[in-house]
Amino acid sequence: TVQKYVAQRLSSIITVSETSKKDIAKEFNIPESRFSTIPIGIDTTNFYPMETIKRDPNRIIVTNSADTPLKVLYHLLYAVKNVLKTRRVKLIVIGSPKKKGGIEKLIKKLDIGRYIEFTGRIDNEKFVREYAKASIAVIPSLYEGFGLPVGEAMACRIPVICTTGGALPEVAGDATKLVPPGNAKALGKAILELMDDPSKREELAQKGYNRVMKEFTWEKTAVRTVQAYRDSINAYH
Repeated sequence: TVQKYVAQRLSSIITVSETSKKDIAKEFNIPESRFSTIPIGIDTTNFYPMETIKRDPNRIIVTNSADTPLKVLYHLLYAVKNVLKTRRVKLIVIGSPKKKGGIEKLIKKLDIGRYIEFTGRIDNEKFVREYAKASIAVIPSLYEGFGLPVGEAMACRIPVICTTGGALPEVAGDATKLVPPGNAKALGKAILELMDDPSKREELAQKGYNRVMKEFTWEKTAVRTVQAYRDSINAYH
């Protein structure tokens, strides 16, 4: 492909994660030494804590393009079904399901419709407000090349459960509860454990917020990008 042809001739390439670097290097047959890994910045002017809003201890939030398989809302729905055996929870899904799509069918099959709420398309302020009202954010992806939803949730100072899919652990660090991708049982267990442990939720919320402010600001991304350009120019000369 043209993309591969061009990429193989570049002396320096910037990508957003070590996972992406390895995947691109392998797919395009490019030495990893040509890459600079520079994480994307999280827009902390749009994603921030709303401390005045009281969190609902039984409210879970997930951001999702509802019928995109890689985001795997399906596994989360099975997890919620398991959680509901012992605890009454509400799952807030940012977005809308595809009409008569797999998500709608599974919700009906599991008979959990009254515990699931789709927000539809909402503006950023409402989005952040939803984060503020929830007690846990879940990112159930099988794979992410970076993991913006994790960073955005952490910037809102909400404890996060995410999978180890792709680059998610690179963003999460030790500031989230990690579960294997595609494992509804592990996901349900993690949700219950966090819901039953307010001090752990508070610990992860603070850790996540601190991590974003230290590692994933756009200022930091800009500094790293400038340095990568300087290194490339110096190497050329």
